[in-house]
Amino acid sequence: MVGQEVATDCLAGRGRKIGIFGGSFDPVHEGHIHLAALARETACLDEVWFLPCRISPHKLEAPPSASDLRLRCLELATRQFDWARIDRTEMETDGPSYSYVTMEKLALKFPDHQWFWIMGGDQWVKLTKWVRPQRLAEIASFIVMARHGEKIYPREGYRMQVVEGQHPASSTRIREALARKDADIPYLDPEVRRLIDSRR
Repeated sequence: MVGQEVATDCLAGRGRKIGIFGGSFDPVHEGHIHLAALARETACLDEVWFLPCRISPHKLEAPPSASDLRLRCLELATRQFDWARIDRTEMETDGPSYSYVTMEKLALKFPDHQWFWIMGGDQWVKLTKWVRPQRLAEIASFIVMARHGEKIYPREGYRMQVVEGQHPASSTRIREALARKDADIPYLDPEVRRLIDSRR
């Protein structure tokens, strides 16, 4: 299967259409919410499930913040969106989180859903270096978030739809601002900021 998944007409299909948005979310910021909402609207998803990883296999040298803190921040950041859900599958798994394993678990638990894996254009380029990406592609279609003007090429055997969108927020820059104790940190939910400050 080559090319883009047709989704803009929102034709009804079997089950609910669920977008999986994985990441460290360390911390979650307005950019994450913006991109999730854009993917949902463009691909006509019923829900977006935020999937915080316990340990990313791509970041073994830099473990993320405590799992319970990141989960609570996600709960606060998504509290007003009825289409957003937090999935704890990877948080409840020991060791690094592998996407194909997670999708196997979700597909087994919810066999009637249609699955869409949301990712950035940079990760789409690196996808063949993931562990068993073909297995992931058997279960889920891909929604690739492309920065404006970024060229995304289809890949043989992968169902894919490109969604154009970007946001200036950066978890790295937000962590640096938190470390400096900046008074004003753009793109960070005030409730999330208060929680992080209380846990320092």
